[in-house]
Amino acid sequence: MKRIAWDDGLSISVAAIDEQHRQWIDNYNRVAAAIESGTQAPVTSTLGFLVDYTHLHFETERRFMTETGYPEMADHIARHEELERTVAGLVADYEEERETAALQEAVETLLGAWLIDHIGSVDRAFATYVRE
Repeated sequence: MKRIAWDDGLSISVAAIDEQHRQWIDNYNRVAAAIESGTQAPVTSTLGFLVDYTHLHFETERRFMTETGYPEMADHIARHEELERTVAGLVADYEEERETAALQEAVETLLGAWLIDHIGSVDRAFATYVRE
């Protein structure tokens, strides 16, 4: 599975959010490695961590958006809620089927690609608003 490497191109220049994005990427990479290794315990614990961390991260962003009066907050939160449902679905799929090629593809596509796209577009737009 493809790994994600943090680089300055992913920075949105909001320190607290950038740090959480780094943690999210680190844990995405752990899920990818655990799925590839076929070892059940790391996949289960890391997917569980991602569920919890995703919620924490989205609450942090929501707090920033509320404090700044971000006008696109409703759309941004809707995207977060969609990902939370997706992550919960991946956990359910894993619990039912364990490591499968479909799960690997879903993790890589739904989590990896979503994260890079979300940071590069939606989060960057929010950060621009915050800085202005």
